[in-house]
Amino acid sequence: MKNDLDNVARLAFDAVSRLGLDGAELHATRGRTEEFNIDAGKFSLLRTTFNSAFSIKVLAGKRKGAAVINSHDRDSVNKAIEQAAESARSSEPDDAEYIADYIGEHAFSLGAGECDLDGIYTRMDELLAGCRERFPLIDLSQIVSSYGATSALYANTNGTRVHTDSASYGHMCMFSAREGERVSSFNAYGFSADNIDTPFFQNNEVLRLLSETERQIVTSPVGGKFTGALVIAPDCLAELIFSIIGNCVRDMSLIAGSSPWLNKLGEAVADSGINVALDPLDPRVVCGARATADGHLTKRQEIIRDGVLTGWALSQYGARKTGLERSGNISGNLIVGTGDKTFDELVSGVEHGIFLNRFSGGTPSQNGDFTGVAKNSFLIKDGKIGDAISETMISGNLYDMIKNVAGIGSQAVCDGSSAVPYAAFNGVTVSG
Repeated sequence: MKNDLDNVARLAFDAVSRLGLDGAELHATRGRTEEFNIDAGKFSLLRTTFNSAFSIKVLAGKRKGAAVINSHDRDSVNKAIEQAAESARSSEPDDAEYIADYIGEHAFSLGAGECDLDGIYTRMDELLAGCRERFPLIDLSQIVSSYGATSALYANTNGTRVHTDSASYGHMCMFSAREGERVSSFNAYGFSADNIDTPFFQNNEVLRLLSETERQIVTSPVGGKFTGALVIAPDCLAELIFSIIGNCVRDMSLIAGSSPWLNKLGEAVADSGINVALDPLDPRVVCGARATADGHLTKRQEIIRDGVLTGWALSQYGARKTGLERSGNISGNLIVGTGDKTFDELVSGVEHGIFLNRFSGGTPSQNGDFTGVAKNSFLIKDGKIGDAISETMISGNLYDMIKNVAGIGSQAVCDGSSAVPYAAFNGVTVSG
C-alpha cells in the first residue's frame, strides 16, 4: 500500500503545483476491517470491509482551503484539490496558517501482526459462555469484535513523508441485566489491543462492570441533599479530565482567550497528586500516532505535573495564533498518574458519597461548573459501597474538584488508548 499512497501524494502535489498554490499537506489512508457481531446473545454477522480516505489542506498566500473525500482515484483527487483551491482563494487571509517545515521521511509499523479470525471467534464464544455461567442475569445486547489494519501517509509540499502501518484488535460490548420484569440501565465497555492472547472474560474491568450491572437491576433513591465525595471510575474520570483539557489548554479556548488557565503556566492548578499527560508513545497505548496531524513527529506532552500547569495541547496553528508553545501532540491518549491507594482504601476513606461509573450532563461550562446525572453508580456510606442508586443529580466545579483530592488509585486501567486510575474527590453536591 505504501507505493499506492506515494502515488496519490505525487498526483495531488502535481495538481497543487499546476494550480499555482503556495503549499499543501495531505493525509491518505487505506484500511481493512474484519468484524464479528453478536446480537441478542447470538453470532449474527461476519464481514470484511475496505475503506479509503483522502484529505488535503492548501494555501494560497495565507488563505486556507481544504477538502475531504473517501476515494483515491485520479479524477476525485483532482476535483478535491480544485475545490480546496477555490475555497482558499475566497477565504480570509490568516497569518497563522502554515505548512510544517521538512522533517524528513519516516516509516513506522505498529500493533498486531496478521489477523487471527479464529482467535476473535474463540474469545467471543468464551465471553458468551462465561456470562451464561457466572452472570446469568446479564443480557448481552451487542458485542462487536474486530481486527483493523491501516496504511497511512502524511505528506507535505516541503518534502515531509510519514508512513504508518498499524493493526489492532478492538472489542466493544453493550449490555444490561434482567430479572423478570425488572431491567437495569444499559452499560458498556470497550478496549483495543495488539493481540488477543488474553480471554476477554479475564479482563478485571469487564468482570467488574458485568457484576455491578447485575446489582443495578434494583436501585434505591438517594435521600435528601448532601455534600460528599465521589470515587470515580477511570472511564468517567477520563471524560471529566478531557473536559478540563478542552476548556483550558486546547486551541479554541486559548485562541479565544476564554481559558481560565491562560496566564497560569507554572502555577498550581490542581492537587499536588495530580499528573496529566497526552502521550501516544506510552507503551500501553495501542498504535498511538507517530506524527501529528500538522506534520511533526509526536512527543509526550505533559499538561500537569504535581498539580502545576506545565504545558498546552496546542496545534502549530494554535501556537502561531497565540504565541504560546506548540505541543508535542494533541492526541486523545490520556495518561493520568497513579497514587498510593487501592480501590478499597479509596472507598474506605469516604464517609458519605457516590461511586460514580458514568456521568450524563453535557459539557461542563467554561468556568468549570457541572451538573448532571450519576448513572450505573452506587451509594457509599461509612466507607462501604452500598445499594445501586437510581439516577441522581450531582453538581460541582471541576477546577475546585481537582484541588480537593481524597486519594488516587495505585493502578491505572488501560483500554489501549488511555491509562487512568480510580480517584476520589471531596466537595461534590449530591441531590437525592
